[in-house]
Amino acid sequence: MKTNIVFDMGNVLTKYGMNEYIRKYADSDEAFRVIKNEVCASVEWIMMDRGTMTDEEAIASVCKRVPAELHDTVECFIREFRMEQEPNPPMENLVRRLKAAGNKLYLMSNTSHRFRRFSKNIASIAYMDAIWISCEQGYLKPEREAYLDFFEVMGLAPETCYFIDDSPANIEAALRLGMEGCVYHQDSGELERKLRAAGIRLSDDAEIIM
Repeated sequence: MKTNIVFDMGNVLTKYGMNEYIRKYADSDEAFRVIKNEVCASVEWIMMDRGTMTDEEAIASVCKRVPAELHDTVECFIREFRMEQEPNPPMENLVRRLKAAGNKLYLMSNTSHRFRRFSKNIASIAYMDAIWISCEQGYLKPEREAYLDFFEVMGLAPETCYFIDDSPANIEAALRLGMEGCVYHQDSGELERKLRAAGIRLSDDAEIIM
């Protein structure tokens, strides 16, 4: 029986509409292009998630190649990224029910050191028994080493785990190492059906004593 449920964060535990988020900072099409391409799709972004580059270093690096009038925008976006989190009640309820049913819950996320500041604003994080974040381990999903490190750090056997991620590549990598899971399509009802089909127990709301 799989009693260890492993969650990705962005687009799983949280709502994560990147384009809409960028629009909060971009007041022009050019600003949107710069943030989307030169920040979110940059090598610096990956290095922050791997923990090999700080926010300050990333800001300085990105600003070397973008127009000077967008330097403040780039800095604000990087420093404030994800500090505000939109509530995700359907997922929060599902997480609460999984926990109440006796499952152990884990986070496995590619994220930067900023996580330790913004995670307090994600209600579902409070239900996690343990957290694995890429910036503290030096590996990124879907690298094989990331999963092996997760299993070692958590002391878990892959076959006891069920992984939920919005990236098919991340799920495929997990499957190759013996951890079953599914791709989350922003549909909590569909996810619940998949969990039950995998033999994972969820408490009904009436069974949960707050």
